[in-house]
Formats: sequence, structure tokens, C-alpha cells
Amino acid sequence: MSPRLRTLIITSAVAVAAVWLGAALARGDYAGPALAAALALGVILTAAAHLPLDALAVGGALAGYIVGNRGFAQLMPAPGLPLFPAEIALGLAGTWLAIRCALARRPPVARDGLNLAVLAWLALGTVRLAFDLPRFGVLAVRDYAMVYYALFFFVAQDMNRRPAARRLLHGCLLAGFGALPLVHALYQAFPDVFLSVLTVRGLPVIFFKGDLAGTFLGAASVLLFFQPAGRLQPWTRLLSAGLFVYVFAGGNRASMLGLAVVTVLLLAARRWRFPLWQGGATAGAAALVLALAVFAQNPWAGQKLGSVTDRFRSLADFRGTQTYANEENASKGDNNRFRWVWWRNVAGETWHANPVFGQGFGADLSRGFVQEYYPVAEEEFTTRSPHNIFVTAFGRMGLAGLAVWTALAGIVGFRAWRTLRATEDPVGWAYACILCLILVSASLGVVLEGPMAAVVFWTLLGLAQGARPELEDDPEAPAGEAAETLETAETGRTPARGR
Repeated sequence: MSPRLRTLIITSAVAVAAVWLGAALARGDYAGPALAAALALGVILTAAAHLPLDALAVGGALAGYIVGNRGFAQLMPAPGLPLFPAEIALGLAGTWLAIRCALARRPPVARDGLNLAVLAWLALGTVRLAFDLPRFGVLAVRDYAMVYYALFFFVAQDMNRRPAARRLLHGCLLAGFGALPLVHALYQAFPDVFLSVLTVRGLPVIFFKGDLAGTFLGAASVLLFFQPAGRLQPWTRLLSAGLFVYVFAGGNRASMLGLAVVTVLLLAARRWRFPLWQGGATAGAAALVLALAVFAQNPWAGQKLGSVTDRFRSLADFRGTQTYANEENASKGDNNRFRWVWWRNVAGETWHANPVFGQGFGADLSRGFVQEYYPVAEEEFTTRSPHNIFVTAFGRMGLAGLAVWTALAGIVGFRAWRTLRATEDPVGWAYACILCLILVSASLGVVLEGPMAAVVFWTLLGLAQGARPELEDDPEAPAGEAAETLETAETGRTPARGR
């Protein structure tokens, strides 16, 4: 193509885009221009700083979901089109992964147990969707999201082959988890600003879901603690200890249990520093509160001690039969009964309907539960997942889905243990601990069924693969024109011949 024709085509396309964006701004529609600005910024960064565009898309989604939580998850560039940040990032990064693999003539799947388990999860869910889509339509696709988010694993795994992409993703994780404590504190102090002012089309950009906020604050505590040594390390560890104490003193039991499991794993693996730091901080905070309660007769301190004790006691109250006098925990027994009744109903209904392959995507897993738990409910019950990823897997995909998910979770747990025991990589330890923390939280809440934690989980799982030999760039990949095209597209520079 001649330079003059190429310039004419590009100029015409830019002119049409400028008119369209100007008209959108005149109508007060800022989503399209904002998306165009984000894409333009991504292209500029890719060209100027040689940053990979696919890693920018996934990294931006990671930071957005960590800081923006449910608010960020609701953003739609085009009204009426169910295209959310996770789907946009997955479309960009997935397309680029397909191009990379085609040019390098290699599959995106490595030959190991974890890759095969994730592939089996995707294959079983996709086959199940094929039967459910004609019956349930869009609802089936919505529930199927818990399966297709696993594609982020292969995207992130491939980014391990490229140091620049790997560093960028880690930087976005660090930026998101580093900013989260401040943003969460501001959200608690000035909720009206976030819910009424920082909005797009009336929806808040930052809106925290309680259980996910606790899980992410716990993850921030872990990631900040295991940062490499440097001038900021004492401060990051102090912040980590503060977040640890905050999670244990807060009201979310899933994140509290997750952090406890992580601490026990580190103790069992003889990684002492995190448990010693956090144990010391927790003991110090408990001693201070106890002193206020005993010597100063402070009512808040006495209530807080009773609240934390009740929360630990309620973790073993599976059926919610106990009562809790503390005002903060008055509903804990009811919450436990809520889960127990729902899990029992889903298990029974699935066993009688289709125990092998489940009720399917789009099926109402709350029907029997609502009839038993809310027999005279006046409001519509909209939650679609029974607050446990294992129960959800059984309800949607039966014993087959439960078996695949249990195997996958087992492999994740085994690899996390092996990472803690057999490696000397603090960042790898942090990734392993956060994965276990999210898995524990997902067993008590709606966590991996939505994009907020699912994108973080599957991306971290791909990054946790590390620079293993079978994941390095294939030494037998073609070194001719296709390989040069791939390198030029990623770096913006044409490689020298004969290097």
C-alpha cells in the first residue's frame, strides 16, 4: 500500500471517529469517548513506552476491580450492550494470545495437571451451556461467566513468557492493592461522595461489596508484606499489619478465616516472618483493647472484644443454632442458617433433577430455598449463587462439575504449599497465599461467580505458574518473518537481522 493511500485511509477513519465522539459528547454520553480515550492512551503507551497492549488491558481490569469493586464491574461503554470491563479485557488479550500462539505455532495450553484441570472446567461448562442456552438464553450466559473467566488463566500464563508483561501485571496488582486501603477508608468516611458524585449514568464507579472488600484488604496485607527489601519495606509491613488487624476486627468472617488459613499455612511451611509480624500486631491491639475495657471501663472496647470472640465462635456454628448477645453479631446465626438451608436445598434439588450434570446455567438455584426460608417474602430474591463455589459447581454442573472444581482447587492448594515450602520467592509466596485466601472466601460467599474476584483469581493463578521451563518461549518457534512480526508488534521496534 502506498504511503499516500495509507495516510488517506487513516485520516478518513480518524475524522469519522472525531465526528462520532463529538456527537456523543454533545448528547452527554461520556462512556464512548472515555473508552476511546482509554484505547488511545493504551496505544500511546504501547508505542512510546513499549508496553504490551494486552497486558495494559488486563492490568487495568485488575486494578479497576480491586479498587472499584462492584461499581467498576457495572460499567458498560455502550448502554444496552452487556460488554463489561472483564469481557473487554478478555477480548483484547484473548485475541492477542491467539495471534501469538498462531505465529509461534504452539498451543496456549501447557501439558501439566493445572492446565488440564482448567481446560476440563472450561470444556465441561461449555458443553453444559450448549444445552442450556436454548432454554434460558441470556441468563445461561450470565451464570456461565463463572466458567469463562477461567480464560484469564491462559492469558496470564502466556504473559509469563514476556518479562515486560509480567512486570506490568504485578505493578497493576501492587497499585490496586496499595491504593485499596486509602480508597476504602475514604469510602467509609464519605459514602455519599462515592455513591452520588463519582458516578457514570447514575451508577457509582466505586462501590464495595462487603465480603469482597474484606477479602481484598486481606490480600493487600499479604502482598504488601512480601514486597522486596527496600526503603519502603518497613512502612509496607506496618500497613500490612494494620490491615491484618483491621480484617480480624471487622465484620466479615470469610476474609478473617481466609487470613487465618494463610497464617497457618505459612507457619506449617516455616515461613515465620508474616505470622510473627501479624501475631505481634494482633496481640498488641488486643492488649490495648483489653486494657481499655478493664481499666478504663470503655464500653466500645468491651463490645469489640465480645464481638471478635463471637465471630470466631460462629464459624463452627454451621446450622446457626446458637445465639449471640453482642449487637454486632446478632445476625451471625441467621447468616449461617441462611447458607445451610440454601446449600441443603441446592444439593437435594440437584440430586433429584440431574445429579451427574446438574441443573444447568440459567436454572433458578434459589427456588426451593426461598420457599423454605422466605415463605412470605414480598420482595424479589435476585441472588443467583448459593454463597459457596463448590455448591454452585454441583448445582450448575452436577457431580461432574464438582469433581473437576474439587480437583482444580486441590491442585491450586498443592501448588501453593509446594511454592511456600520449596521456593525462595516472596512474590510467589504472596500469590500462593492470596489464591488460598480467595478460595476460602469463595467457600462462604459469592466471590468467584462474578468478575470482581474471579478476574483477580484466574490472573493470579496464571502468574503463579512462574517462569517454569515449559512456559518459557519455545526455542523451536519460527525465527523468520512471523517471529519478527510478533516482536515488532509487541515492542514497537523492528528486530535486527542475524542477532
